[in-house]
Amino acid sequence: MEKLTVLKGKAVPWLVSNVDTDTITPMKRLLLNMDELEKYSFEPYRFLDGDGDKGELNKAFPLNQVEYQDAKIMITGVNFGCGSSRETAPEAIRRCGIRCLIGSSFGGIFQKNCFQQGVLPITFPEDTIEKLAKQAETQGEFIVDLERQKVVAPDMLEYDFQIEKSRKDSLLYGMDDVDMTLRKKDRILQFFEKDLETRPWLYNEVR
Repeated sequence: MEKLTVLKGKAVPWLVSNVDTDTITPMKRLLLNMDELEKYSFEPYRFLDGDGDKGELNKAFPLNQVEYQDAKIMITGVNFGCGSSRETAPEAIRRCGIRCLIGSSFGGIFQKNCFQQGVLPITFPEDTIEKLAKQAETQGEFIVDLERQKVVAPDMLEYDFQIEKSRKDSLLYGMDDVDMTLRKKDRILQFFEKDLETRPWLYNEVR
């Protein structure tokens, strides 16, 4: 997983509420490999008539607009990523170049999956989201500083955000949950050896 420390770039504003994971990666496309699935991400909005097979892009969809082609941040509506658990959803978002989502709320499972895919979800109150979306419309540069836990808007106003230390470390070091656990391998082995002496009967069947 690629490390995330500081992001600098444009933010694409898309304040549609209740965008579910089936919108991000449609069920009918899930048998495709990720390279193909990426092409159909946000299909109901990304393509005219919601049909990616016709291939005609919807120019009203922000990610299709030239000024946001290189955006690294997306400012989202309420309850973004709701619906079923689908790790393909944050992966497709990352493959679109987005490494950070800023919204007032996210689907719980989706939010956890974001960290596994190297995407940073940040929450702010709705009024702050509206201000940031207005700033994004100027195509100015945003800075997301994970180490300092700050978002700096184009007008240079700073916004502090909260994140669990373990989640923060996983992104800073570019590690998923398994990698983070393996960092504690020595402590785990020490516990195992001590526990083997203290409660040997637990290990009789696996010896």
